[in-house]
Amino acid sequence: MRIGKQFRATDSQECSERGSMLIELMIAMIVLAIGLGGIFTLLAASMCTNAKAGNDTTSTMLAEHVMEQISAQPANSSAPLTIIDCAGTAQNINTAGLAIGAGSGGANGGNGANLTANNIVDWTQSYADVPDGYKMQYVACGAGSRQTTYDVRWDVITVTPYSRVILVSARPSMSASVGGLRFVMPVNLRTIGGM
Repeated sequence: MRIGKQFRATDSQECSERGSMLIELMIAMIVLAIGLGGIFTLLAASMCTNAKAGNDTTSTMLAEHVMEQISAQPANSSAPLTIIDCAGTAQNINTAGLAIGAGSGGANGGNGANLTANNIVDWTQSYADVPDGYKMQYVACGAGSRQTTYDVRWDVITVTPYSRVILVSARPSMSASVGGLRFVMPVNLRTIGGM
């Protein structure tokens, strides 16, 4: 009699556990799917921010190149310079500066793009409103014939007849809106050039 009861108890346990392996497997698959979805989201975001970091580095190098070209000339020289981008376009760089508030750079700048009260290039100024020769759409060469266009703006402030402040800012043209994964903070570089 005991054997029968034990057999029946074991048989009833098996009946109550029937299908539990399938439910456990379904729960494990749901957890795995949610985890993979999170990994794919992180992967897409990291690929986007990796490209953003490359664009940010190129912006810095381009702003530094323009700043070096201007500062290589004597401070009292206003001769324009020319550089050629990857598309073969000759880009003119005006180097003439004026005292603060006396030129086209607004109340805080000399000649060139408007400056804010913090002495950085004012990116709320439209590209068309920046004086010619103090802006450029520079096309940079990329791997696999991919090219990126950068918006570069600068302002030259004459401090004395023998010294000037050069402010250069650059960013990829595609990052016009603020925020988002593709936004690249504009680079602002400043130096003092003299004789």
